[in-house]
Parts: sequence; C-alpha cells; structure tokens
Amino acid sequence: MTLRTWGRLGLIALVAVFVQVGILNQIVVGGAHGDVFLLLAISAGLVAGPQRGAEMAFALGLVADVFVQTPYGLSSLCYVLVAFAVGLATGAMNRRPTLGFQVAAALLGGVGGTLLFAGLGTLIGQPSVPRHQLVIIVTVVAAGCVLLANLACRLLEWAVAVAPGAHHDAGVFAAGSAR
Repeated sequence: MTLRTWGRLGLIALVAVFVQVGILNQIVVGGAHGDVFLLLAISAGLVAGPQRGAEMAFALGLVADVFVQTPYGLSSLCYVLVAFAVGLATGAMNRRPTLGFQVAAALLGGVGGTLLFAGLGTLIGQPSVPRHQLVIIVTVVAAGCVLLANLACRLLEWAVAVAPGAHHDAGVFAAGSAR
C-alpha cells in the first residue's frame, strides 16, 4: 500500500479513536457498546480484499488494543481474521458487493468478531463474560456494525482510493500475489 493510503488510514484511525472513546463508549445498551474498530476491519475486508484488508485491520487493531484491558495484539488478531474472511467472501462474488452483502457481512463479521474475541480471550486466561451478557454484547456490536457499514465502507474506499465497490485483491489466492 502507498504512503498516501497509510496516511489516510491513520486519519481514519484517529477519528475512530475519538468516535469510540468519546461517543460509542458512552452509549451503553445492556452493559455493552459498539466497536468502531471491528466495523472498520469488516469494511477493510469488503473494500480492499483479504490481503490488503487484513493488513489494514492489523494496523487498526494495534490502535484499538491501546484502549482495552486485554493482552496487546488480541484485537489485532481478531480483526485480521475477520477482515480476511470478509475479503475472501467478497472476492468470491466476482462483482461489486451490493448493499445487502455489506449488511450481511457487517452482521456476520460483528457476531463472528465478537465471539472470536471472547473465545480467544477465554483461551488465554482472560476473565470470561457470562453467557447472557455475551449475547447482549454480540447483539449490540453486530447492530452497530450493520447500522454503520455503508459509511465505513465509503471511508475506506476513500482511504485506499478505489472506485466505490471495487475490490482490489480478489484473485490473490487464485493467481498469486500481485506484489
């Protein structure tokens, strides 16, 4: 990725910190709040494909990890896996993702990413969340991802400077890396 792309992604990450810490962390529903960084990771997979999306999600995860009380890198790992999976699913379409696909990816990515984070956290000895609370967290995070998916995709399209809906590295695994 170019320096310009990384600069734009850095700006988006800075804005995301303010949105997460200043707004979303204050809007608590049933003890849970949205996760703008997971949303951006999902959108990175949608917009940039599996490889570039995972790279972007890794960087966003490192920023997000500064603001959570879990081992550094746990968010990055989860975001990379989610972005990669979403990117693969988007690449399999071989066409521009529709709004319905964006919403479905946001829903499944929000659910999957939250469960992955909770599961990996439990595996490495972090305090686990009671099952009823985990259901609330998953619901709130997934709903936030669905509501803001289109906006996040537009921001990341601007960051990678692609035409809206274009998919950069859909053929990475079919034809090898273009680098």
